[in-house]
This record gives sequence, C-alpha cells and structure tokens, in this order.
Amino acid sequence: MKIALTFNIRKEKEDAQEQSSAEPPSEPPSEPPSGLDDIYAEWDDIHTIRAVETALSLRHDVSLVEADLDAFERLRSLKPHLVFNIAEGLHGNSREAQIPAMLDMLGIPYTGSDPIALGICLDKQRTKEILSYQQVPTPQFFVVNTSTELPADLRFPLMVKPTLEGSSKGVTDNAFVSNRAALIR
Repeated sequence: MKIALTFNIRKEKEDAQEQSSAEPPSEPPSEPPSGLDDIYAEWDDIHTIRAVETALSLRHDVSLVEADLDAFERLRSLKPHLVFNIAEGLHGNSREAQIPAMLDMLGIPYTGSDPIALGICLDKQRTKEILSYQQVPTPQFFVVNTSTELPADLRFPLMVKPTLEGSSKGVTDNAFVSNRAALIR
C-alpha cells in the first residue's frame, strides 16, 4: 500500500522563514532559539518522523510529505492509498485541520480526526461551550482579552491558557496562578 506520512518538522529560526523540502534533514535540528521555543512546540523532531516512517515501512511503501505550501500538489501527484497524518500546521485557527481538509478535497483517506473536529478542538472556548451545552461535566471557564474584564469574585487557584492552542502550547509554569496579581501578570 502507498502511504504518505504528512508532518511538520521542528525548524531552527532561519529555517522557519522559508519552506523546506519534503524530505526531512538527516541530522536533527537544534533547539529553537529563545523566544521561539513554543511556536513549534507541537511539531515533531526528526527522530519521531523517522520512527513513524520506519514502522510504516515494515509493511508499506512510504513517502514523506511536509505540511507546507507544496503539500497539496505533492499529495495530488503521489496519489497515496492512505495518508498517515501527524501534521500540526502553523498559521491560523484551523491550522491542524489544513491537511485533512486538503485530503478531503483530494478524496484521499487519512488517519486522525476530520477538519471539523480538529478545528473545534483547537478552540478551547468553542469546545467548552459545546461540552457545556451537551451537559458534559467540565471545569468552569471564562474568556477575557484584558485584565479589566476579569470577574471580581474569582476563586483561586486558576489555570490560564490561550484559547487557540493545543498540546499545552502557551501553558508555562506561570499558567497556574494563586492570586489576582499573578493572574494579571
């Protein structure tokens, strides 16, 4: 069976500015520079990509396809029987849904969730609203854009999370707050 493995590989700062080829580098990239360590937090390193490729190659013909601007044409020309998708995307609220949406358009089956599920789940606010509406127990939440929008009657401790991230991206040691001053910081 022809399998395409779609992925995003962690890049160094200079590599992040340009699209890379579909073939991952033979050497693992160094850790991202300070300040960029979270932007690629969900992306895989070369060791993970190679491990998945090796496992799939035991029974299938595997082609690597980086989830970049050339992915659509590469997938269209490869015509794989199945795509094993571990791509995370980079830009936009629906970045994790981009490869599955392309695959739906191309009529190529793939592993993982469909674009709708991925888009909803990446948005914590919408996910919590849907779960609450369906009466699925979930901790209380609220969304604020500025500290002036914070409710006066907060019960600490609290967790502070970005609404549009996954895999703990944006959640640091400072995300657990014990008082209002820490919350505002």
